[in-house]
Amino acid sequence: MLHIRTRLFRHLANKLGLVPRRKVVASVLDRSYTVLRGSIRTDDYDDAWLLALGLHSKIIFDIGCNIGQASLLLLYSGKVQEIVLVDPNPEALAICAENLILNSLSTIARFVPAFVSEIDDSKVEFFTVGAGAAGSVYRTHAVTASDVGSSMLVPTITLDSLADKLGVLPDLVKVDTEGAERLVLKGATRIAHKQITSFMIEMHSNPELSMEANADTILSWCRDNAYKAWYLKEKAELKNTGQIKSRGRCHLLLLPEMKSFPSYLYPLDQGAKLEQVQICV
Repeated sequence: MLHIRTRLFRHLANKLGLVPRRKVVASVLDRSYTVLRGSIRTDDYDDAWLLALGLHSKIIFDIGCNIGQASLLLLYSGKVQEIVLVDPNPEALAICAENLILNSLSTIARFVPAFVSEIDDSKVEFFTVGAGAAGSVYRTHAVTASDVGSSMLVPTITLDSLADKLGVLPDLVKVDTEGAERLVLKGATRIAHKQITSFMIEMHSNPELSMEANADTILSWCRDNAYKAWYLKEKAELKNTGQIKSRGRCHLLLLPEMKSFPSYLYPLDQGAKLEQVQICV
């Protein structure tokens, strides 16, 4: 019994980022990377979409980058000119930075420890444990952190301010903020006005925020900012919240109204293998 409990503790500690990570060599298609353990994934159901979008982007904002699992997929092409990596958890962001440094990718990267929201220069309580994933401003979304009372006050910044301060306009913003998606978008109206940026949004629900309510605010933002929301699983425009209300997690691609859905995404089903992505590097 003690042996089982020890193994369980080690598993949870590794998952939550509570123990030092060792360096490993991991592969993405034909590329090998030296990274801290757990920093590369190739089996989540949005990985092929992220890889494909990164292949067609030059300036990327990775909002909610955590330890950089998506970042290396987004940077696969070698043609990205700049990537801005933002996370409220400084421990996770430090791991992300180390991974890019280890692979000579840090020269095009900027690291911002902040919570992206609709308000600048404020503070929010962020629930997380160590460098663990799924940190959130929602207690019920970060259950483990909430149960053990692990949280921190973090500064806020808007996407508009971030773009202004850095002097860049992203052509792709990837958002994975565990329920705070609508807050990220509310602070991106000046960016949206340019009608250039695409937003890859990982949508979440929790006991405090239903998927239907979350989607309703996203659709409202789209109407106000001349954007369309596309439900990636179906490659169909999201016109009402009923299309995704039963989902606990799903992915939307927000595009300026005049921009067509990318043809290179049509062959990629939810959960597609990376090998199915048409590599254009």
